[in-house]
Amino acid sequence: MKKILLFIAMGLFSGITCHAQADSYLKKLTEGIIQLRSAKASNEALNNAVLDWSATGQPKITLMDDVRQDAENEFRGNGANKFKMNQVVTFVYSRQNTGMASKGDFFNSTEKDVFYSAIEKTVKRGCTATYTLTGHIGDQEFIFMSFNPKTKFTAKVNGKAATSIGEGVQHFALDKVKQDDVITFSIKNESAANESFVILNHNPQK
Repeated sequence: MKKILLFIAMGLFSGITCHAQADSYLKKLTEGIIQLRSAKASNEALNNAVLDWSATGQPKITLMDDVRQDAENEFRGNGANKFKMNQVVTFVYSRQNTGMASKGDFFNSTEKDVFYSAIEKTVKRGCTATYTLTGHIGDQEFIFMSFNPKTKFTAKVNGKAATSIGEGVQHFALDKVKQDDVITFSIKNESAANESFVILNHNPQK
């Protein structure tokens, strides 16, 4: 049985890594979040993710808290944020950094020398949640992942649709972003249920 599960997992991951993602660590993060989804974000899976991502030598990651909230189109209540990604990233950040101050001061996707950020949002059924980012520099990559791999959704960056690279996983690359550019991305939840999504970003800052 373990061998069968291993082959299934390898099949999922190979479906991700053979596509357009250019950054190797973004691929690793994507695969780790697929594991959280497969494990239904159990305590063991969450703890393993925190330990793995905060291990010595791993790139730093922060919460993409600067996207703020789309109050009209986000669902907030029981059953929201099923990945528990925001808690995971908060714990990883605290393990990777000392002298952590307030959430507003530190959790920002443009923090110097922190090239990866993530956030989880739960979008109401039939709704489109829209967010903006500023201060990013260089070639950007985004990953959008639904908690339910069968969820139908459309992710767009600056009005252009992301590309599917696996079940419930979409990728978008944005070239030559300047610091004063505004990046707008949206997630349209086309399913009949509220759905949780993780957004990942690689911001090389150059």
